[in-house]
Amino acid sequence: MIEDAGSVAPEAELSADVAVVGSGPAGIVTALELAAGGVDVVLVESGERRFRPDVQALSDAALWDRDRHAPMSMATRRQVGGTSVIWGGRCVPFDPIDFERRDLIPNSAWPVQYDDIAPLFQRACDWFVCGRAAFDGSRLPHLPPSIVPGLPNGDVRTSTFERWSLPTDFGREYGARLKYSTRVQLVTGLTCSRVVVVPGQRRVDHLELRGLGGRRATVRARHYVLACGGLETTRLLMASPGPDGGSIGDHSGHLGRWYMAHMEGTVATIRFDTPPPATVFGYERDLDGVYVRRRFSFSAKAQQRLGLPNIVGWLANPDLPDPSHGSGVLSFAYLALASPVGRMFAPDAQREALTGQSVPGSPYGPAAAGPLRAHTRNLVDDRRAAARFVVEFGARRFLARRRRVPGFFVYSAANTYPLQYHGEHLPTRDSRVTLSGELDAIGMPRLDIDLRFSGADVAGVVRAHEQWDVYLRRHGRGRLEYIHDDVPGAVAARAGGGFHQAGTTRMSARPEDGVLTPDLAVHGFEDLSVVSSSAFVTSGQANSTFMVVVFALRLVDRMRRVLRRS
Repeated sequence: MIEDAGSVAPEAELSADVAVVGSGPAGIVTALELAAGGVDVVLVESGERRFRPDVQALSDAALWDRDRHAPMSMATRRQVGGTSVIWGGRCVPFDPIDFERRDLIPNSAWPVQYDDIAPLFQRACDWFVCGRAAFDGSRLPHLPPSIVPGLPNGDVRTSTFERWSLPTDFGREYGARLKYSTRVQLVTGLTCSRVVVVPGQRRVDHLELRGLGGRRATVRARHYVLACGGLETTRLLMASPGPDGGSIGDHSGHLGRWYMAHMEGTVATIRFDTPPPATVFGYERDLDGVYVRRRFSFSAKAQQRLGLPNIVGWLANPDLPDPSHGSGVLSFAYLALASPVGRMFAPDAQREALTGQSVPGSPYGPAAAGPLRAHTRNLVDDRRAAARFVVEFGARRFLARRRRVPGFFVYSAANTYPLQYHGEHLPTRDSRVTLSGELDAIGMPRLDIDLRFSGADVAGVVRAHEQWDVYLRRHGRGRLEYIHDDVPGAVAARAGGGFHQAGTTRMSARPEDGVLTPDLAVHGFEDLSVVSSSAFVTSGQANSTFMVVVFALRLVDRMRRVLRRS
């Protein structure tokens, strides 16, 4: 059942077995999985089924470095479906090494192990509709074994890949199940502004809800789950007084700290010495028709031996705004995205970055746009390829009912491709968020964001490129060519974040080392849990969405056992 704020009686008190805050992928999966097990759920969503700018403005930060952090309006979405509404659909899990102790990363011990969560990967894939939980080409023998012929898996691997969802807008994909569920009550247009504890006890009494129109309500439940995104979940805990006078979860000073994003960008191109037609430069499809994308990665042994962060790279397109690429396809894509109808083709952050604007935390841009006549000349000179692209890509992207192609890559006859990297941001205690004195429209304190990167982050990206180059040359398959004279300076200039929000409610085995238990409960609370990328101890090479759902499933399984016993 779905109800908007207007249909909820003033000062209403809602009740259920479990209250879930946030209807993004984690919240929707948690609610529907619990409901399937016979649990009644109230699912609270700040936004509505359609996007509203005034609701979205509730997420705006008070203070942030505009050169290092994306605006919250680009990075998050207050709407049924959450940020999956503007998500590209990339699904990839963390790796076993992410959970191991590494000399490179002090304070990096996860309180759970890879083997604890790997059995949940297939269930997560089912929710994302991204096929089987196979993330290595060795399990799919119909695909080529490597990106280029003759490049073996060793210290460097090219058989690993990421899978792509439809892409799935969870609000659209699972809207009917929410609407017709007899056990899920989705309440939209009301924001959880405070978690209220029982005086003097580590137990939740109720949730306070507020709407932009002044409407108020409360929610009482046996268990409460905060699933409202990395920074918003942290903000809600910080704005909620705990039993000891501080914020809920700030018992050991870790709440809001260890804020992580990812290191992203392009500082080099790969020039292969193999037959150009044999290069796997774009998306492939597995046995189920799911789109997958190959990456350069490192083995766990190489990472430990060489002191490398967990980082991957993939073949990318040249900058769209620069017409010197000579491609009619790329010029057409640039002109379409830069046109007044560009919003129809890509979310704002991706569209602005691809058209050359500076968007912190994006792997693209900034790039100077060439003259319109040069792009027009590319279209004329390469008109057959451009026309074929419009027809074929348009059909696979906009007319396909289910398996939509995630994007496109252009073939290089010279066998030279930009190498786009995506690697972990090392956890730093002083990288943090705090509450501001500025209030939003419903009276909640906004966030001040202080996202920090270190010299070790930059050095790790540089070393990874050096090792990729060494490996290619050793096997006679190619080399890297840097596009900047000052590579460390270019990596440092690209560092930014906001789209992947991790670390600010980190898990820990001991209360003094973090905010959440290994079971995602706030330390000391048996009835308050968090399912969010903010719980992650390290950021890994993977974006957050897939793993958040994996941990949501793990939480659901535990909650079912607890609720059954009680």
